[in-house]
Amino acid sequence: MAVLLCAVAAIAQAPATPVVTLAQVALTTSDGVRLSGIVYRPAAAPSPVGLMLVHGFGANFYESYFPYLGRAAAQQGMVVLALNMRDHDTGPKTSDFTDNQADIAAGIEHLRSLGAKKIVLLGQSMGTNRVLYYQAASGDSSVAATVLVSGPGNLFQWNVWQFGQKKAQETVSDALRVQAEGRDRDLMLVDLGPLGKALYSPRYLLSLRGPTAKSDPYQNIQKVKNPVLILQGKADKLIEPEIAERLHRAAANNPKVEVQYVDGANHGFSSQQPLLADRVLKWIKSALPSKQSWERH
Repeated sequence: MAVLLCAVAAIAQAPATPVVTLAQVALTTSDGVRLSGIVYRPAAAPSPVGLMLVHGFGANFYESYFPYLGRAAAQQGMVVLALNMRDHDTGPKTSDFTDNQADIAAGIEHLRSLGAKKIVLLGQSMGTNRVLYYQAASGDSSVAATVLVSGPGNLFQWNVWQFGQKKAQETVSDALRVQAEGRDRDLMLVDLGPLGKALYSPRYLLSLRGPTAKSDPYQNIQKVKNPVLILQGKADKLIEPEIAERLHRAAANNPKVEVQYVDGANHGFSSQQPLLADRVLKWIKSALPSKQSWERH
């Protein structure tokens, strides 16, 4: 009897078969930059849908709700990649915003190598600008749906909202002056208001909010034809409350754009992770409803 009880106890304490496997990856972009990330895979055969999570300014692949969402999506059959962009975390910034096209392309190619046929791009905060630019510049037809969470909108306008037109323009003018002096990669201390201060090169700053910057989401979303979910928390203090509606209006030619608001959610959905995951995953399944998208799970 004692042996039987011990056997039952051992079975009860045995670890369950994992429904999701995790693997850290290192990818190399077409221009030779090494990027770190993590892949969440379902234990069963995955569906043909792959989800790529693209972080915002000063963040990385394991912050915010990405781990929760990555596991939740993999439990529903998707292969998920959360990948660092080359300007991840809070160190000095010297790259160009448009370089993120190569970063996202490397991530999509990796998802394809894992069997994904349809790609969903999710951008968090400034990641929304990244995924919209990627699609506008590349025209990648494998991107089947787009999720924009906590988008800041036009980055120069965000600075005007924080500091006023005069100070926002002074920062751009200083960067243009240093650039004209041939010091495009020198570092400048830039005030980001509620985000603190950061070291930017003129090259980096002007690629985000200079006169010829290509980061404007209102322009780029006009070229996105796949279904788009715009998700915004009503307690987000880092962005203007009407950004979601501005994005929606800018995408007026796309009938497949939906705006959803979440009461009580802040910029990073820190206390609303299960709700965010539920909203995003339900929307993806409704946006890609064909049986073929899910039949392998």
